[in-house]
Amino acid sequence: MKKFLSVIGILLVVLVAIDMIVFKEDGMFNQLGLTGKYKKIENANELPIALEVDSLAPNFSLVDLEGNEVQLSDYRGKKLLVNFWATWCPPCKDEMPYMQEMYEKYQDDGFEILAVNSTITEKSKEDVAKFISDYELTFTIPMDEKNRVSSDYEIMAYPTSYFIDSDGVIRSITVGGMTKEHLEGEIKKLP
Repeated sequence: MKKFLSVIGILLVVLVAIDMIVFKEDGMFNQLGLTGKYKKIENANELPIALEVDSLAPNFSLVDLEGNEVQLSDYRGKKLLVNFWATWCPPCKDEMPYMQEMYEKYQDDGFEILAVNSTITEKSKEDVAKFISDYELTFTIPMDEKNRVSSDYEIMAYPTSYFIDSDGVIRSITVGGMTKEHLEGEIKKLP
């Protein structure tokens, strides 16, 4: 009986290794979502533009505090977190240090963050500048001064986060504050 179980165990290990090494993205484990990564979508540019998972994220253009134009489409080819936030939002304050840590950790792997500030809800732009300085944030922070992008993205609560893959496809949406583990888990899944 022990020999039989040992043979079965070895056979399973060999099959898993073949599946993951030889078949890679077409293997059973990846197909079933068991590898912990989202499967790359073929012909992603043919997907509809919508605010749903497995759709292309709608493009937008804003400016940052220095007046530099920031367009979502300029980040095509990068793994991206688009986070809608405000300085007065407690869960936003809680997750910002995690976002900065993950940005520093995964930036060299092609990960970027666009933290879209809901500027219309702020007392002043100076509050945003102080927040950025206090939290030592180095990722891009576009200012949604007219609430146009937040409205287009149907933001109902802060923070709201869109995880977008390198082809511009929305892979997951998180409403509310994120834990460090959730944030890192989503980043690792992005193709």
